[in-house]
Amino acid sequence: MQPIIIYPSNPRQYSVIKALLEEMKVKFKVPAEEKDETLMTEEEFYTKIDRAIKQTEAGEKIKLTREIEKDLFKGIL
Repeated sequence: MQPIIIYPSNPRQYSVIKALLEEMKVKFKVPAEEKDETLMTEEEFYTKIDRAIKQTEAGEKIKLTREIEKDLFKGIL
């Protein structure tokens, strides 16, 4: 049998479809949600801020030149 891919548009549709499939004893699987790697915990955030402050106080900083700015923002601007 061919698989069917269903995209519910809200939580209610999701729960109704899931309940129907369970009631009909249809095999299905729900993929695990992908973790957003750009998110960080509050502790990680403050650790990065503290590290940046220490680097700045130690003189470990760079001047933002036009070339660096273009590299950082290429594709955005």
